[in-house]
Amino acid sequence: MLNLLDVSSQDFVVCPINSDLEQLINKISGKDIKYIIVYQEDSILGILSVSNLLHEIIINKKTKVTHKQFTNDKLRYEKSFTIISKDLPLSKIKDNKDIVVIVNNENYPLGIIDGECTPDIKQTLLEYQKIFENLEEEIFVTDQHGYVLRLNPAAERVCGVLARDVVGRHVRDLEREGLFSSSITMHVLRQKKKVNMMQQLKSGKTVLSTAIPILNDEGEIVRVISTSKDYQEINKIKAELEEKKTELEEKNTELARKTQELSILRQEIFSNVNLIYKSNEMKTIRNTIFKIAPLALTVLIQGESGVGKEVISKAIHHASPMRDQPFIKINCSLIPEHLIESELFGYESGAFTGATKGGKIGKIELANNGTLFLDEIGEVPLMIQVKLLEFLQDQEICKVGGTKRIKIDTRIIAATNRNLQDMVNDGLFRKDLYYRLNVVPINIPPLRERKEDIPALVRYFLNVFNNKYGMNKIIDPEVMQALYNYSWPGNVRELEHVLERAIVISETELIRLEALQNSLELKGNKRIACPDLMPLKLAKSQLEEQMVRNAYELCKSTYKAAKLLEVDQSTVVKLLKKYRNNP
Repeated sequence: MLNLLDVSSQDFVVCPINSDLEQLINKISGKDIKYIIVYQEDSILGILSVSNLLHEIIINKKTKVTHKQFTNDKLRYEKSFTIISKDLPLSKIKDNKDIVVIVNNENYPLGIIDGECTPDIKQTLLEYQKIFENLEEEIFVTDQHGYVLRLNPAAERVCGVLARDVVGRHVRDLEREGLFSSSITMHVLRQKKKVNMMQQLKSGKTVLSTAIPILNDEGEIVRVISTSKDYQEINKIKAELEEKKTELEEKNTELARKTQELSILRQEIFSNVNLIYKSNEMKTIRNTIFKIAPLALTVLIQGESGVGKEVISKAIHHASPMRDQPFIKINCSLIPEHLIESELFGYESGAFTGATKGGKIGKIELANNGTLFLDEIGEVPLMIQVKLLEFLQDQEICKVGGTKRIKIDTRIIAATNRNLQDMVNDGLFRKDLYYRLNVVPINIPPLRERKEDIPALVRYFLNVFNNKYGMNKIIDPEVMQALYNYSWPGNVRELEHVLERAIVISETELIRLEALQNSLELKGNKRIACPDLMPLKLAKSQLEEQMVRNAYELCKSTYKAAKLLEVDQSTVVKLLKKYRNNP
């Protein structure tokens, strides 16, 4: 705890009564002395400033300082003062203009506090005292000689002592008594620098101590401050950190396992809905699917006919929490205009002529708690668009011929091959409905713009139809290249039908170009010609050269050519370099 001497000043001298002025002047000369305390036996007679005394000496030519001289009219004490004991707490100092003189048990002056500064000093030091006492770090303070000045409550707990039993004692005595195994303070006083060391305390604890010297303006040590930490506590914290680290590693392992399981689940989902891809464009769509699938957001899928809009809608459904609920599809272009309302919203019994007795549940109600896929949404008549918009806003429907409103919780996925924005501009599609549907837009590029997907799709469909028809057909490399070069106006659906037809009509296990002649307009196809017989090794070399050159000319990228040929990119680079040197 801070005491009065910590805040006191030493800018004074004690002048016994009848002091010789010459000696007094020599005593204060060249020093920062502000006050003179006149002292007799065990009492303080008065305080005057050095400047006042020197003035009186010059004016009155005094040679002796006597009690009489301090009480006559020519020389009197101009400073009022208050005497307090050094043991009085700092908080007990009253705010006044007096000089506070701090005395020992014999009433001898030990320090002074200028009364004009007392309020600020008191407030500041009280704050420091609170900080000192409440720090969890153990603090042990000694003077420049090694005598203990103070220690905070944390140090009392760790060292197993009370401050009153050690304050004022020398650290060597405490070391001899076994309070600690070795005094870190003495190491600092000898080395005049910061010291770190382990100490064994009397309480049996081992602490890691750090001590630093506090220097004055002349570079002399005036205080030594030591701090320490319970080594067992440090080991405990270290063990806890290791435990947390182990837990974190286990959690990371578990996270990696779950991530792998999620990745497998995702692949299973995509395989279940036949989402086959290799291109970056479709990878982006895949990532979008997994971001939005857990959220009941409305999705608008746009793309040409046959690009796989229904496949994407099913992927969203299967990756969502609704995967076990109904997935209801309605193709708006296949339903007559006069029936589309009843198909969507259902109808009550007797709602119109020919209505089924008992009424009918609409597609929207069937999709309750699941997903409703509105394919070809651009074909919905304007009259029905109004009612569809009302449903999207309120999540309620009313059957045809009915008055009761039914609450529906379903996710809406709409798809179209038409440009809805152009339809809005032409007045063929409601703007407000367009914005309601276009919460999360997904645009699927045509197959001709993502040719990297063609080999993967070919392998997939080949496997599907071989299993379907009990065959084991394989694709000639020429055919694969032809399929790659083709523009595919019918997109993935056209590719599927072409391969199914080729597998069925091909008379050999190897599907050659002839099986596709009636299905595709084959352009730019470079067939491998071998007019003369030649060594097989040479023929293989020529085939390899032609395949690599054609793949590179087609893709304009060694990476894409490698994907097409199903080899490493480094292999393509090496072969191109080889055959460039052999034109």
